[in-house]
Formats: sequence, structure tokens, C-alpha cells
Amino acid sequence: MTLLIRQIQTCFFTAVVLMLSSALADDAPRGPIVDSPVLTLELIPRTPEQMMAFYEARGFPLFAIKRIAKTCYFTAVITNKSNDILWLEPNNWRFRDDKGKQLMRLDQVYWQKEWERLNLPMANRATFRWTLLPDVRDLQPGERAGGNVVIEPTDVTLTLEARFFTGPKKGRGGEVSARFEGLRCASK
Repeated sequence: MTLLIRQIQTCFFTAVVLMLSSALADDAPRGPIVDSPVLTLELIPRTPEQMMAFYEARGFPLFAIKRIAKTCYFTAVITNKSNDILWLEPNNWRFRDDKGKQLMRLDQVYWQKEWERLNLPMANRATFRWTLLPDVRDLQPGERAGGNVVIEPTDVTLTLEARFFTGPKKGRGGEVSARFEGLRCASK
């Protein structure tokens, strides 16, 4: 019974924190933005505590939450401002450290292997998967999409070069890019 009460208290506390953070979100600085005639891309660094609270509120086991906390999260929000299809493919994004070394993006394939290794329940795997940016998505004119991009943790300054193909036939219409310099993983 004591464990049940503790779980209810934890859930209530997490819900209150999430409600307060969303109520204050309009006033809080979110993250750097690239705004061009073709697209808007915003990157919002997330602290380990934010990610832990998010997944705890969704019933993730502690071992998974601890694993998630050992990474670097950015929430990406992309808006297609063009009159053409914009192809969202995070495999065309390159995170580099201040010495030019490329950092590994921890994609859906990586996480499926990690969750298999840790024996994470299938329901949690599905929930986690929908929080990531999709591997491939065609953004129609005016459409907006978002999700998390996860990379190896680092304490150094980062650069992101995000490339997007345009046109109905991916790779045949052209290419646009968004570049961010001076990014940092959010700390505690």
C-alpha cells in the first residue's frame, strides 16, 4: 500500500510540473531558430531532468529512464514554408563537435537494439519511438512536424548542418539546409 501511495504522489508531482512548464512555455526561451523563406527549424535543448520526468510520467521503468538521461536531447520543430514538398530525413543531419568530429545520432534502429538488450516492454518501446523524429517524412506545403533528436552526450560546443531535399521525387527537386552553430547539450 505504501508503494502505491508513493507512486500516486510521484505521478501527481510529475503532472503538476508538466502543467506548470506548459503554462510557462510561452514566456520561456525555447531554443535557436533558423528561419528562411523555405523552412523554419527550431531546436530546443532538453535537460536530462526534463526527459526523465517526461518518460517517468509515461510509466517507463527506472532502468530505461536512467539510460535516457545519459544522452543529449534536442526537440526539433520544422515548418515547411515553401510551395513544394520538403523531405525530413534526420540521416541527412550532421552534428559535429568543436573539432569537427561527427557525433553519432542515436536513431530508431539504435534505440530498438538498446531496448531489446535491456528488455524494455513493447508498450514503452512504441511510446519512445513516437517521441523521436521520424526517419523519413514528406512535409507538405505549410505542414509542421516535430520530435526528438538524440545524440551522444558531450560537453563541447556543437554545429548542426541539417539538409532537406525538396520536390515530389526526393532528391530531384533541390536541396536546402539549415545550419546551427554554438549548440550545447542542456545540462542539469
